[in-house]
Amino acid sequence: MFKDYFKGIWRDRFILWSLVNKDLQMKYRRSKLGVFWAVLMPAGLSIIIGGVYSVVFDSDPKEFIPMIFAGLNPWIFLSGTAEGGTMSFIGAEGYLKQTSVSAQIFPMRVALLNFINLLYALLAFLAVYLFLRPENFGPVMLMTIPGLLIMFVFAWGLSNIAASVNLVVRDYQMLQSLLFQGLFYVTPIIFSADMLEQRGFGILYRINPLYYILEIVNMPIQGAAADIIKLAMVRVFQRLKKEKLEARLIMQVHDELIVECPEDEAEPVKALLAEEMEGVYELAVPLTAEAHSGKNWLEAK
Repeated sequence: MFKDYFKGIWRDRFILWSLVNKDLQMKYRRSKLGVFWAVLMPAGLSIIIGGVYSVVFDSDPKEFIPMIFAGLNPWIFLSGTAEGGTMSFIGAEGYLKQTSVSAQIFPMRVALLNFINLLYALLAFLAVYLFLRPENFGPVMLMTIPGLLIMFVFAWGLSNIAASVNLVVRDYQMLQSLLFQGLFYVTPIIFSADMLEQRGFGILYRINPLYYILEIVNMPIQGAAADIIKLAMVRVFQRLKKEKLEARLIMQVHDELIVECPEDEAEPVKALLAEEMEGVYELAVPLTAEAHSGKNWLEAK
């Protein structure tokens, strides 16, 4: 089945690319700014939302605006691909009835169109980020490339599911739109995951699969901050092994490391964590770390 699926896409690859190219031309036809709108829209939204919410949350705009920009671009891609996918078969009815073109190229057509717009938007993000946080640029940002590939495959799957389900249940398009609107407000995009944790609602993002898909691009594209926590993870793992402790590193969430250990190891492990995380990298402003313990993550907060 999968062999035939991909064989059909390969056979009609030139038709697929022609349709995507046509969609790009039609979308920006007669527009003075053209494809630049793919850059301007997310940039403008990020500046507006980031400016407002940095006041609401009493945060530094230089930190907040890039965070929103980094999260908003992939979200627009995922939601736009899912939304466009619902009509990909229905909108291609003429092609499917009058030609022998493979049906599977139409959900991919939607995914490719939105992915190209995402790439333009990410170029805008990098330009803004270079201006606001040049010190964060580093080799880890190259990990954005495999992250984008994984995200594309996921979005392509969403497009296929939406296209297939909407053929049978025509109300699915409205239900999916409502679902994505709801998910937008509980997914850490216009706020950080830490804010949910501090209010006791961390479960909202921990059970949200879209959060993890977004993070595989958000984390590397923001550069050096991710570098530091990854170095800390390696150092903590090696130190726990060297000290022959039963404690084990089980999770990393943004700038936090979660360690599971027997109760009698809690104090030495807390001291070890603070020492390794504060000494992981030498900066002009020294790194500081706090370690807390509890029977669960919420209690440890």
